[in-house]
Amino acid sequence: MAGHDIELDQHVPSSARVGNKLLGGKDNYEIDQLVASNVSSKLVAAVGEARRFLLRAVECLTIEHTVHQYVDLGCGIPLPPDVGDVAGHNLDSARTLYLDNDPLVAAHARALLATSPNRHFALLDITDTTAVLNKIADFLDLNAPISICLSGTAEHLPDAPDVLAELAHGLPPGTWIVFSHITADVFGDQIRRSAFGLEHSGITYRPRDHDTVTAMLTPYRLLQPGLIAPHRWRPDTGNLAHQPQYLAKWDLSAYAAVGQLPH
Repeated sequence: MAGHDIELDQHVPSSARVGNKLLGGKDNYEIDQLVASNVSSKLVAAVGEARRFLLRAVECLTIEHTVHQYVDLGCGIPLPPDVGDVAGHNLDSARTLYLDNDPLVAAHARALLATSPNRHFALLDITDTTAVLNKIADFLDLNAPISICLSGTAEHLPDAPDVLAELAHGLPPGTWIVFSHITADVFGDQIRRSAFGLEHSGITYRPRDHDTVTAMLTPYRLLQPGLIAPHRWRPDTGNLAHQPQYLAKWDLSAYAAVGQLPH
């Protein structure tokens, strides 16, 4: 039965594998490559810069705000460097919890993290916020600073605003968030066509506008420069590999921010 499931998996696109392809990874099948090939270059650029923003933000929080615990919600197939790599580079004892609901992601992550006591993967539905909060409490120290990271994740959740609200309600004061989200506010036709193509392939994808993203982050006090395109969030921060590659004068079809729940 397991072999049959894998065979079926190769003929049905996966959001994790399509995302891996969009980011330049190799852990994807022909069907995922086909779906990714129909995604607008505007969306590909935004996804890539959102990823670089994520790594810059983690480096910023680790160094400047002594955050040593991270939760990568909807982590996807591991693609180095990842959240744990960046946090661990700056502090060996940094801890990272990876959460995703895709069994293929689980197989990759568990193999990669097998010898990493400060990193842990759990297979669960991140919309089950009770399970997420329980897992965070099990693996991390709630009395020390924590950051949750959602990059390339919320677009796949039809009820993302509710999920974020429930997490903010259940997380301790002082918790940080690193958040990015694709929008159709910029290059709207291309982004909407790409989202429609992904939905047609069975991959939930919901770009959201500035007002909706702003509302999702309402519980958090945002670091400067606030909610902004990902390539404009502290572009000179950290490792050269994490700095922006999108140099066009126009903006990107994404928003990004780092915030903290008030004490």
